[in-house]
Parts: sequence; C-alpha cells; structure tokens
Amino acid sequence: MKRSAFPRTENRPKFATPRAALRPARLLVLAACSALLLFVGGCTTTPLAGSESTGPVRAAVLEVTPSTISFGSAVVGQPNSQSVKLSNAGNAPVTLTGVVASGAGLAVTGFSGSTMLSPGTSIILGVQLTPKTSGKLSGSVSILSQIASLDMSLPVTAEVGTADLAIKIGPASINFGALASGKTATQSVTLSNTGNADLTISRISLSGSAFSLSGGGVPMQLTSGQSTAVNVEFDPKAAGSYTGALTVDSNAATSTVIVNLSGSLTVPPTTSPVGAHYVGLAWDASSSSSISGYNVYRGASEQGPFAKLNKVLVGGLSYTDDSVNAGDTYYYVTTAVNAQGEESPFSNIAKASIP
Repeated sequence: MKRSAFPRTENRPKFATPRAALRPARLLVLAACSALLLFVGGCTTTPLAGSESTGPVRAAVLEVTPSTISFGSAVVGQPNSQSVKLSNAGNAPVTLTGVVASGAGLAVTGFSGSTMLSPGTSIILGVQLTPKTSGKLSGSVSILSQIASLDMSLPVTAEVGTADLAIKIGPASINFGALASGKTATQSVTLSNTGNADLTISRISLSGSAFSLSGGGVPMQLTSGQSTAVNVEFDPKAAGSYTGALTVDSNAATSTVIVNLSGSLTVPPTTSPVGAHYVGLAWDASSSSSISGYNVYRGASEQGPFAKLNKVLVGGLSYTDDSVNAGDTYYYVTTAVNAQGEESPFSNIAKASIP
C-alpha cells in the first residue's frame, strides 16, 4: 500500500501536546519579625492565604517606664530617689535575672533576685542617688533577663552641686516690754532652712530666769525650704528688768545663732509714799493704734460720778492712788487717749476696799 504524505501546507492540522496539570507552588511564611517594637523577645507571624498555621507565636514584651532617669539638680551627700516600672506587655512570661546600677552613688532597691513577670504583670523598682562629688553625673541601670533581646540599659543623669547649709532665725531679738504684775507674754520664733541641703538642729537652749521654752524637740532635721517654730514665754515674778537668750546650734555654716531676750515687770510700791493706805492699779494695754497714754478715774459708787486723778497722762500700765482713807470703798475706771487727744469710753470698773 502506498502511503500518502500530508501535503506541506500552512493549513495542516495542529495537535496539542498533552501536558500534566500544574499545581501552584505552596508558599509558607515560616517566621516574620518586625523591628518596630523595641525590646521584643519574639514575634507573631501571619501566614498567607492557603498556608498552614499553628497559631500566633508566644512572646514576652518588656516595657520600662520611664526609659531614662534624670534627677535634675542634686546636692552632694543628699539622697534622691525615683521609681521605675517594669511591665510584661507580651503573651509569654519573662524572668528578670538582674538589675544593676552603674555610677558613683547609684543604687537599686526593690529587686531581691530572679523574678518572673507573667503576661500583664509589673513590678516597681527604686533608683537611689546619693552623689559623692559635684559635677555632671552619668550612670546607668541595666535590666537583665533570660531572653538576651530583652536586656536594656537605662541612662541616668544629674547635675550635682555642693551642699550649702544655712539657717535663718526670726525675729533676731525679742523685747517683751513692761508687764504688769501677774501678766505673761509669749513670742514665737521661726527656724528656717535657707540652704539647699538637709539641716540638722542639734540643740536649742534658753537662759534667763523669767523665760521658758516650748516646742522644738531636738535633734530635728529640716529639709531645704522647711521651717519650724518654738515659743518663748516671759513670766516675771518680781519687779525689775530681765534679760536672757535663745541659743540654736546646728550643722549650718554659722553653727550657733543667738536670739537676745529682754523684758521687765512693773508693780505698785509695797508701801504708800504718803499715807498709810493706797490702791495699786494695773491694766492691759489698749489694742488701738497711736495711744499716747491713759487717764485714771475714781468714784464712790459703781454708778459714779468718776473724777480724774492724774494731772498728766499716765504713760505706763499702772497707777498708785495714795489719797484713800481707811474703811472707805472706791471704784476705778481708766480710759485710753490717742495722739489726736481723743479719749476712749470708760474701762470695766475695779473695786477697792480700804481696811
């Protein structure tokens, strides 16, 4: 049989070559980490569509607040402290193995050893600074864990100055004036720390027989800008002038400060300068301003009338009436007169019976 050949023509039939069906390649994202989070101890991966997934990767995320520690202005020898919060913001536990302070005068409190932070938990640590020398201080606090990628170092800074120990006491002196018999007076004295470091007051003493002190237990410590007060009482028992001193000792540059005290007691004489009988009067000072003196009036009854006894204004707070008779009863009032010559109403009535 004669075989016929296909004619060579462009219209010959075309046969498709059989091909095996191709399956798309299977892509898996094994792990992908982002560098956007600082201190991340792992990462969470999200597979592409069509890939197999076993769930998010468990990871610890350590957050520190604040991330830097600045003590600002500090003073040599004066303790300062700040708090640092360590938090686990991830979904896996992390164990802190150490917290180390580096720098002269730096220390860490609140960390007793290896500590595990579960997810969502935190601890508070203290960073203390007691500067040894003046100048600019640069140090650090290193936080270590079982995951090296979580370890970090917090910078610590401070500007350290020298200690200025100073005390101010006011008033610088006290004059209690002239008191009438049976009267007392009290004055407050303020002690202030005007330096930039803690001030220790070691002793407060008082001299003078008519003076006494209350408050101000020692030793006491005043921080910079802090004040306290003590009270000095003047209680004379006999007529005359008195002096004393309040002495304060501290660790300030001026270690001893003295406040001088003075006062007097005025009483009527014990015997009448003319007759055998007399009446001694004393009164409190008027609270009005610009008082020039006082007038003393006497009457034979509480209803008056009252006659003025003094010819000139009485400058003090006492008066002696020696023109009295045995067996009589007298009633006295006083008035205050100001610089304009204006006279106050009568005071309360004082009664005196002569034996």
